Amino acid sequence: MKSDPEIPVEQVTIFAMGLDHPEGLAFDRQGYLWAGGEAGQVYRIDPEGKVELIAQVDGFCCGLAFSPQDELYVCVARLGVVKIGRDGSHSIFADHAGSQKISYANYAVFDRAGNLWVTDSGNWKKQNGYLLRFTPDGKGEVAAGPLGYTNGLALSADEKTLFMVESDSDRIFRFEVRADGTLSPPKVYAEQVGRLPDGMALDAEGNLY
Repeated sequence: MKSDPEIPVEQVTIFAMGLDHPEGLAFDRQGYLWAGGEAGQVYRIDPEGKVELIAQVDGFCCGLAFSPQDELYVCVARLGVVKIGRDGSHSIFADHAGSQKISYANYAVFDRAGNLWVTDSGNWKKQNGYLLRFTPDGKGEVAAGPLGYTNGLALSADEKTLFMVESDSDRIFRFEVRADGTLSPPKVYAEQVGRLPDGMALDAEGNLY
């Protein structure tokens, strides 16, 4: 059964051009849109769509997230999580979560307390993906796994539910976030959500896209 799209394609316009495989997107508090690039580019895009290259790192930049202090963190696939300064300076925030080495940092989301949730995708169809949690001081731990190809994340407004994409099974998992920051075992929230689901976002009503 064919249904009408929520947003007709005729209403879609191009906001910015000239980027190299921009995968992760995040807004800062000044209203600038930031994006990563396949060759390690970190872009800043002003409200008019003007693109500026701010930093160049070594690796594919995937998910981006701003901390409660408006600091930018980027999942750089083979490096781990990299902190990016507004002046283009950059340093590795994490390449391990405890003793677990990050093999493919993919997506990140902060909670209001400054804890950073990160997916380490692992290898396609190898069931070696993980969900990681880092406290503001950089201490990391494995929060869930092993799983399939862990990818996009979305945290509910009340921060009691964390959604996660498992791309190689076309599924979305749902975790309950406990008061101590640990997670319940994952439950399948949605299946057959399209071929190779990737990023996710929640709207103000709690609908998941």
